[in-house]
Amino acid sequence: MAYKSEDMRLMGGVPGQQLFIYRSEDLVATIAASGYFDQAVEDYNLDTGDIVVACSGASMAAAVDLMVATNTAGTVTVVNGS
Repeated sequence: MAYKSEDMRLMGGVPGQQLFIYRSEDLVATIAASGYFDQAVEDYNLDTGDIVVACSGASMAAAVDLMVATNTAGTVTVVNGS
């Protein structure tokens, strides 16, 4: 599978640090791969320091992981902090 804009929601935040929830049946290893969230830069202005709460796996409920994004020239990587 792949990133889908409609599965991501902005929950709040302040300039320089936003909080998102992302729900996907993708495995957390897929979601944490470099480049997975690249389109979210355009869709949601995802940037370095933003936090993504990912609900992933079967029924979008197999795991919950907290991730911090780094945006380097439009390529997003996340660090899984769970």
